Amino acid sequence: MRQKSNKILVAIILMVFLITFVLGCATQPAPQTKTATPTKEVTLRIAMSADATGPYAVTTGPPLNGLLDFAKWANENNYIPGIKLDAKTYDHGLDMTRCVSSFKDAMTATPKPVIHNAGIFSDAMPILKSLATRYQVPLIDASAVRSAIYPVGWYFAYQPSWEGQVGAFADWIVKEWKPDSKVPWIKTHYQNRAPRLAMISWDMAMARANYTDEAVCYVKSKGIEFTGVEYIPLAQSDITPQLSRVKDKADFIYIGLVGSGWSSVLKAADQLGMRDQFIDIGPVYFSPLEVAKFAPNLANNNGALAILDLKFSNLKPYIQTAHKARGYPESFMSYMVGWSWGDIASQVIRKTAERVGADKVDGMACYETLCAGDIKDFRPMNFKTSITWANNPKLVKMAGANSVDLLLIQNWDTKPETLDNSLMSWPQLSVPRLMPNEPDVPLDCVFKK
Repeated sequence: MRQKSNKILVAIILMVFLITFVLGCATQPAPQTKTATPTKEVTLRIAMSADATGPYAVTTGPPLNGLLDFAKWANENNYIPGIKLDAKTYDHGLDMTRCVSSFKDAMTATPKPVIHNAGIFSDAMPILKSLATRYQVPLIDASAVRSAIYPVGWYFAYQPSWEGQVGAFADWIVKEWKPDSKVPWIKTHYQNRAPRLAMISWDMAMARANYTDEAVCYVKSKGIEFTGVEYIPLAQSDITPQLSRVKDKADFIYIGLVGSGWSSVLKAADQLGMRDQFIDIGPVYFSPLEVAKFAPNLANNNGALAILDLKFSNLKPYIQTAHKARGYPESFMSYMVGWSWGDIASQVIRKTAERVGADKVDGMACYETLCAGDIKDFRPMNFKTSITWANNPKLVKMAGANSVDLLLIQNWDTKPETLDNSLMSWPQLSVPRLMPNEPDVPLDCVFKK
């Protein structure tokens, strides 16, 4: 009996202990879930220099403001999570010394840019490329000129190669040079002979180097009669001698100018009675809408290759608002280049941050992202084509875009509101690969030694 009582007592004690334990646990605060300490927002600088006060200013100045407005929008909309963009701009006035000096200023400033452009200035690109190697900051810019691309290094161009653009235009000429062409001017002017192509460019050292054997050889291999290159000064001057040499010798002219210079060429051609003799097409940094602004009565049969959408009505509403706030005409779409460039830089930074962490993004890390091929089939704001870059043993691709659209003003009545509807378009023309050792250079080309 006593043994039974002891068992009952032990059971009661155990029950009291269990209840106390359970109640005690229940009254403890719930364990705290460990959360990551919020990452401090990182500020990264991107920088752009351009000609805002010199000969190109009307075209190359607006992108500087475009970049500033893009950075403001990007920060307000958390476009790169955890990263704030600090956009810095410089005006070099198309002066080499000033361009190089401003680049060095940018590289020694705090914070140091993680990405810079190359001045939208072809002659400066090889020099800035060398400096970029020293300061370990990649350059991303428009022009894929040979001396900036080769030897491959710290310069990445979002345009197709210059040679390739000439080749794309040549392909279009061959395709459209026929009596039943859909291009009204060709249909009217067609003759049963080889089409004739001339070139006109600014008289700069880099421009002269652009007219390469590969490009000319490709043009000739397509059955086109190449009638030579004429150069005009950067400063406005009498250009009738150059045009007189082209008169009656060109059905098509490929240009190396921006809108202000090219409109002067058209005005001089009109004075010589030769404006109706040719279709003129510019490379991708040129907009036919600018010529329509400068010389509206001469803009028909003027056009350009394009990787950007040049119709103002197709811009996002917030970009249209920012564009108007700056006071730029709707036909001057170069302002949008600043937004596009900012978007490209943002994608490089975004991909780099995913790889190494936002706090470790610097110029070298961005360069490694570009070299690795992490920027692949990326379509920036307002681009009509995507870009891919790489600088590695498996793939070396330093010119971003592989295609262009060809735009041509036809049957325009000079009223601004009707211009968009007068742009004929041939989309996604393939760009031949005509840089050194690339596959589309004709095998029978004989180059100068």
